[in-house]
Amino acid sequence: MVRSSNSRVIFNDIKRSIEGAVDSLFSELNTDASKITPIRTGRARRGWRKVSKYRIGVSGVIVENPVPYIGLLDQGYSRQAKDGIVAPTLERLLRRRTTI
Repeated sequence: MVRSSNSRVIFNDIKRSIEGAVDSLFSELNTDASKITPIRTGRARRGWRKVSKYRIGVSGVIVENPVPYIGLLDQGYSRQAKDGIVAPTLERLLRRRTTI
């Protein structure tokens, strides 16, 4: 629904919608990665965080996990997540979301 005929207002509405959709996508990625991270002590699972919000032309979104052994877990070194973490998370996310 167009709320204005002013091109600047329309552009800003579109920009906010895109930023919100991308930010929501990365929040979902962060949550899902956390859910499938193997648990032994819980440290790796608690380590996932989305560092920034997405803004067009300003910044990207960073999802990180600073735990030193997260790379090993992501490579499938745990029996709890034999396929890793990031690739299966992205596959599930893409299956659920056919449009952005």
